[in-house]
Amino acid sequence: MAGFSSAELDRMLTEARKTLESMRQGNTAPRPEKTKTADGDALEGVGEAADGRIKVTAVAGGRLKSVELNPRVMRMSSQELGERLVEAVNAALEDLRAKAATAGAAEGAVDPAALGKQIEEIQNQSLRQMELITQALNDTLAKIGGSR
Repeated sequence: MAGFSSAELDRMLTEARKTLESMRQGNTAPRPEKTKTADGDALEGVGEAADGRIKVTAVAGGRLKSVELNPRVMRMSSQELGERLVEAVNAALEDLRAKAATAGAAEGAVDPAALGKQIEEIQNQSLRQMELITQALNDTLAKIGGSR
């Protein structure tokens, strides 16, 4: 019989459920539709450090758009400057994540928990249907084999 066996279908749907579980735990990047504001502008996250002397702007995909350094930061040691840059970048990325989450909630984003439950129901129903189809095929083959 061509197509998927019930075991293959079960495996594929199980993998989809695992992916959704991973999404629920926050192990994904922002979806493309969450990277724009309602006006269509790209979402940006901004972070500052060293009393505003370092300002970083981050955009979707964990990329930096800009790094602004006040000339006074050049008086810092290289180690301190590096630490403050990391602080500003992390703040910008966190701001971007928060804005993406807010944008998704405002747009009525898909609830991964509800979607996962629906996939589980589909998986269970499809397995039952596959078993019925397989049984019907086996019965038909048995009848054909028995009539020879």
